[in-house]
Amino acid sequence: MKNYARIGLLLFGLIPWNGTTNAGEAGNEDFYQQWIEYRNGEISVAFDQTPLPFALHAILARTGFQIVIPSSTETKTLNLRLHRQALEPAMRSLISTIGYKNFALMYDGNGRPHRAVVLGAQPVAADANVAPAKNEPTVQPLTAEEREKLQKDLERWSELTLEERGRIEDRLKNLAVSEEREELVREYGKQVLATRK
Repeated sequence: MKNYARIGLLLFGLIPWNGTTNAGEAGNEDFYQQWIEYRNGEISVAFDQTPLPFALHAILARTGFQIVIPSSTETKTLNLRLHRQALEPAMRSLISTIGYKNFALMYDGNGRPHRAVVLGAQPVAADANVAPAKNEPTVQPLTAEEREKLQKDLERWSELTLEERGRIEDRLKNLAVSEEREELVREYGKQVLATRK
């Protein structure tokens, strides 16, 4: 199986890249058809030991949906089969399949999902049914002062050191689910995408 992954990675490197991807290119439609079918907002995927960068590029080419992942994940392979699922829950399944639970979804002006940014956190255990360890620290609630500081730090993201960015990412991934957390994660996603352009 590892040989297939290596061959896939080699083939992935041979795909011509032109810097931008148009989801409607006819060549991509035919080429990616064997892995992805996308019609009327529903997606079917068939990835078996598929290199993750290839799978993400195929999704982008067929649907226009972009998933930004930490570089440490790019060597993984993907095993996922979905049949006629709406795009948003399908992308949530894909992200959890590669081992992440913290990500921000971004929507276009019409309310359709078009991008997901995975927080640069450690992947979660493959078995989500495992109870958390007893010695895990309890999640501290977000104070108004801390929220304001995080917001200001996110606004000046490009000026921060890697250590400061890591501190913010760790705090975001450990916040309890709330509207404030979602707003901060959306801002985080915007800043990360702006620095990658």
